[in-house]
Amino acid sequence: MPYFIIFLVFLSVIATALPMIPSYKWWIRIFDFPRAQVTVIAFLSIILTLIFCIDSPLLLYTLIPLSIGVISYQSIKMIRYTPFYPIRSPKANLPIPDNSFSVLLANVKMDNDQYGELKEIIRKNDPDLVLLNEVDDKWLRELQELDRDFRYSIKYPQDNTYGMTLYSKLKLIDTKVNFLVDNTIPSIHTKVELRSGKIINFHGLHPEPPKPGSSTYERDTELLIVGKRIKNEDEPAILAGDLNDVAWSATSELFQKRSGLWDPREGRGFFNTYNVFVPFFRYPLDHFFYTKDFLLISLSKLAKFGSDHFPILIKLEFDPKARTKID
Repeated sequence: MPYFIIFLVFLSVIATALPMIPSYKWWIRIFDFPRAQVTVIAFLSIILTLIFCIDSPLLLYTLIPLSIGVISYQSIKMIRYTPFYPIRSPKANLPIPDNSFSVLLANVKMDNDQYGELKEIIRKNDPDLVLLNEVDDKWLRELQELDRDFRYSIKYPQDNTYGMTLYSKLKLIDTKVNFLVDNTIPSIHTKVELRSGKIINFHGLHPEPPKPGSSTYERDTELLIVGKRIKNEDEPAILAGDLNDVAWSATSELFQKRSGLWDPREGRGFFNTYNVFVPFFRYPLDHFFYTKDFLLISLSKLAKFGSDHFPILIKLEFDPKARTKID
């Protein structure tokens, strides 16, 4: 048992130390994800050390401080996304209906065939916009009936798991499908006219995840490009998508710092959306970020529908005075 405990502590220390290295290598960046899991392993290590190594002062006074260090560091990285951290993005008190809208975001998992379940989730939650990742031609055929309720849409299906579609009940203006860093990975950019006539910008992304044989350079670059664009335009904007990154990574922190966008999860919770099938290994991969022109009405994780991602729904109010109140 002591050898197993040493292994657990060694694993948690390595998993904590690797993300500190400034690198785009996938096998380093992948350890940005399991901070909560590493923390659990470190807690378990302390318990096992106290039970099985109580008569070995060397192990006791080596393994426990290392585990406490891991827990402390990982907790600091994650605390912004727990109720122990102050909420930064303000809530709407009495939302104005014509300035309020909702966005449903879902990675459908291209080979998932539970089309009816997703359509039922959309019908039940009645969002104004629906952004779907991993959409191919078959998914579009199965979702054709959505065109009756969503008058506007941008459809870019692909068979490489990077297809993307935006359905909207609100008018879309100046819509574009861009390939910011890779000619096989699209992103959607459009203006949305609210019921009040106000115009906001919407950006939908789905960059490549860290995986063997790749780096995270393109993922990180795409996110930072859009963040810089939002900052330079200085207009009301929302960014949504399966970003294949967690909120507490160095990339996400840099993105927020440079763009100045709110993350509605700060002070509210993780809202883990992936992986549906492996509860212990769940991370917040599907994101909403927005400028300080918006007030949060609600944020909720929705029911599973056969994908490895849970859908997530945000309701916002556009308030032209919100930024002035905060600043």
